[in-house]
Amino acid sequence: MDRRKISRRSLAAGMATVGGALIGATAAAAASASGSTRKGATAGTSKLPVEDRLDLIELMAVYAWAYDTEDAELLASTFTPDGKLIVFGNVFVDSHEGFAGFIDQAREMKGEHGWQHLADHHVFRDYDGDSCNIYSYYTMAESDLQGGNLNMRAMGYYASHCVRDGEGWLFAERAVVRWNGELPFKA
Repeated sequence: MDRRKISRRSLAAGMATVGGALIGATAAAAASASGSTRKGATAGTSKLPVEDRLDLIELMAVYAWAYDTEDAELLASTFTPDGKLIVFGNVFVDSHEGFAGFIDQAREMKGEHGWQHLADHHVFRDYDGDSCNIYSYYTMAESDLQGGNLNMRAMGYYASHCVRDGEGWLFAERAVVRWNGELPFKA
């Protein structure tokens, strides 16, 4: 092939295909070596197949984007129909219909400020193939409309119980807990 005819786009596409194949092969080899399959992990284990781990991390990211962009419908789509959002010990939402009011209340609280909910340091527990508990640090940054005058509005952790349905992973319950310095799971 004439190297001058290779575009950056085709090179990137080829690299992505090769990279995806390598990641898939590595994950399959790791699952095979451990005796684990997507649905084959034993109850109570904290080891998830890579694909489930990535799907759950994306679920948490979609939640944050939906919340911070005030998209109640998208936020509701991250929960089971009877999913609960618990904030500081109080049930704020217990069905998809409740997310519009929750977003309205958040909009009032932030006024003309912008919020970003950042979650990290995920600890996965009690995976059984169809459910999983996740504990994640969160910080909530707040800024003015221009993205300046930044401050940390809140910090704590999420305690999330996720379940798999026919479409993928959803929150059955997500609790927002103020930072209290206590370990919420067994080490």
